[in-house]
Amino acid sequence: MIKNLFVVIAACLILGSCNSNNKNADNAPQETERTPIQSPEQVQQISEVITRFARAYLSQDNQKINSLIHPDYGIAIIFRPGVMDDYQVVDSLDFKTPVPIHYGYPTFNNEQVLTFEKLPAFDCGTEKWNKLGFFCDSLAGSTTNKMETIVKFQQEFNEVKHPEAQQQINDLEDGSYRVILAQSSNDYLIFHVKQFQNSWYVTMLDRSYASCEA
Repeated sequence: MIKNLFVVIAACLILGSCNSNNKNADNAPQETERTPIQSPEQVQQISEVITRFARAYLSQDNQKINSLIHPDYGIAIIFRPGVMDDYQVVDSLDFKTPVPIHYGYPTFNNEQVLTFEKLPAFDCGTEKWNKLGFFCDSLAGSTTNKMETIVKFQQEFNEVKHPEAQQQINDLEDGSYRVILAQSSNDYLIFHVKQFQNSWYVTMLDRSYASCEA
């Protein structure tokens, strides 16, 4: 009993999963250098893949959404099965078979227009976003290293769930740009996009952020 309690407390401290009323759901990001998106051509390219993914996700169109996932690297789906986050890399999305299976992919009507500015944060005390809208922080010098944090925690407790973790992090997370569509406290979509040579793809779907149960 004591051992199990220690594991739960340690998980909360390391990942910040146990949110107090005056804390945001955000885990502190690690600082990394990243090239800002500034040219009109780059802005147009990233805007297109972001808006296409959001439309395909909210309309639950398997064919359209999977055309935006890299055929070689797939997409990492981050979720929270218990006290800590985990992720699974899949080669495609199937709206009839969600990851995890008990947590269906929600849909809602999007009334927001994509803008490039600082991302919103979710406060678990008020259960509200500090701002609503459709955002991509393309100029930020920091990123949320979600996959890396998950792997570090698992290594801390001698759990090896992702033997190819470092390569997956390099392929899907490093250099990616985070997107948050916050329509309301309950209606939101969070994902990452990354450029491979001259094409943009969606590399991560974050289903754990703004989940404050644990």
